[in-house]
Amino acid sequence: MSFHSPWQSASYVQSIALIRSVLRPFGNLENRFIEYLTERQNQRVRRHLAGSPARSALLIMPRCLKQTHCRVDVQASMDQCRDCVLCPLGDIARLCERFGVRALVAFRSHIAFDLARRECPDLIIATACHDRLIKALRSVPEFPALLTPLSGMEKQCVNASIDLAWLEEQLAAATPTPTQSPVAAGAIPVGSTTCMCKGPPSGPHTAGNP
Repeated sequence: MSFHSPWQSASYVQSIALIRSVLRPFGNLENRFIEYLTERQNQRVRRHLAGSPARSALLIMPRCLKQTHCRVDVQASMDQCRDCVLCPLGDIARLCERFGVRALVAFRSHIAFDLARRECPDLIIATACHDRLIKALRSVPEFPALLTPLSGMEKQCVNASIDLAWLEEQLAAATPTPTQSPVAAGAIPVGSTTCMCKGPPSGPHTAGNP
């Protein structure tokens, strides 16, 4: 079953941009509006999953969850994070092992979008700052994606945190029985050339620096 989203409509995207520009001068109203949009998106995705359960899921995490003192290369794998308790990526890695889900760290927004297109999962679970969430909805609207804003950061793009309870709840609701391996759970291995995506994005695409 194809996933349908209003973000595939150019007029909808333009209307959201207009509303954001109106709200921007009024303190936190723009962020609250974005949170409302992401919750509407999540409701839409849950309805889609009720009729078409996900056989594969992919977590895409932003680089700002990695602590500044960490020297581990997490772009290729989060395996070394499983035994670490110093940043959220360790908790995320352990959750992914428990639920049999792949997790990848994207160091740029356009890399995250490329990962989604390359992996072609039935479901994406992701977090980002408010503005990047809108960019994701706008850039890859063809993918069912459960989204949540980052729960905090020391400063812009530095030492961010995620609502781990929310993440575990999404994994429990949307994935097969915990403790399965990623392949058993249906995830597409990195480098696979087999893709069952529904074609290129039908909404506007903006790539580049986050």
